Amino acid sequence: MPLLLATQSHVCHGYVGNRAATFPLQCLGWDVDCCNSVQFSNHTGYGMDKVFGNITSTDDLNNILKDLFSKEKSHQYNALLSGYLPNQMSVKCMSQNYKNYKSNHGDCVWLMDPVMGDEGQLYVSEDVVPEYRSIIFNNEPGLVNIITPNQFELELLCDKKIRTFEELENCLTMLRKYVDTIIVTSIDSSLVETKETKEGKSTDESYIYCVVSSEKQSKGDGSQIFRVPLLKSYVTGVGDLFSALVLDRIYNYDAEERFDKKIPFYNQINEVLDVIQRVLKLTQSYAPKDLVSKINSADEMKLMELRIIEARDYYDKPTRHDYRYICH
Repeated sequence: MPLLLATQSHVCHGYVGNRAATFPLQCLGWDVDCCNSVQFSNHTGYGMDKVFGNITSTDDLNNILKDLFSKEKSHQYNALLSGYLPNQMSVKCMSQNYKNYKSNHGDCVWLMDPVMGDEGQLYVSEDVVPEYRSIIFNNEPGLVNIITPNQFELELLCDKKIRTFEELENCLTMLRKYVDTIIVTSIDSSLVETKETKEGKSTDESYIYCVVSSEKQSKGDGSQIFRVPLLKSYVTGVGDLFSALVLDRIYNYDAEERFDKKIPFYNQINEVLDVIQRVLKLTQSYAPKDLVSKINSADEMKLMELRIIEARDYYDKPTRHDYRYICH
């Protein structure tokens, strides 16, 4: 059974961070160790005035990680996952400990979700941004194997506004010098339109677009675009679930050495997107009909917590839909 260490947020009620990632990974056969960067009563979508708890101090975070990675404990982690970390020191502490471990365990896979914000808004301290840049650009290539930023986070990492798909491709090309697989979890539909402007086409805003760039793709494939239906309700924890499932799929893809076999790499991402869609539909089915939950509305948020447990039979099921988006 593979062993994974996840350093990210924890809530007592609801499903974000380690609460969203642990059970699905266990269903997929992982033994999961959790190091909580914060411990809150519930996620911040309920409203900041309805969140209670504390941030794990840097000393505590460092002591926990150092002990887990110590020679005396001899834990053999197959994979590392990092998600929400609230400030520069917690990001730096995590990265230093992860780096030290990977220096002696080069085959360990690290997926880093650089959680910083979305839609132009930072969720964390501003000094977190240069810290994430440093992890990628100031270390040897391959330290981080997979990253899962959204478009805003990608722009922060590259220190560049992305206005066209060509600019997006340039950023991915630059990052691929340091990171094997980059999955941009959401991009503005206008970027896809810039690939089709010659024909005057317009993308459908009822969908969300995901872009994948990886050395595991066949030569000539380039970046793969996926299009999935957009849920109008505000739901938290989706990115955390996505990262956990992606790590599982890529780890197993690498372990089974299927690069030159009949199963293309994009199938792994397609499977994850399919699982996410099914979990969201299940979550919505438990909520009142026509409910469109909004951030900072506690009454609505509690009705749209991800149905992580109820979806236990979904995590290892084969894909039902092909979400690849072909630009003409």
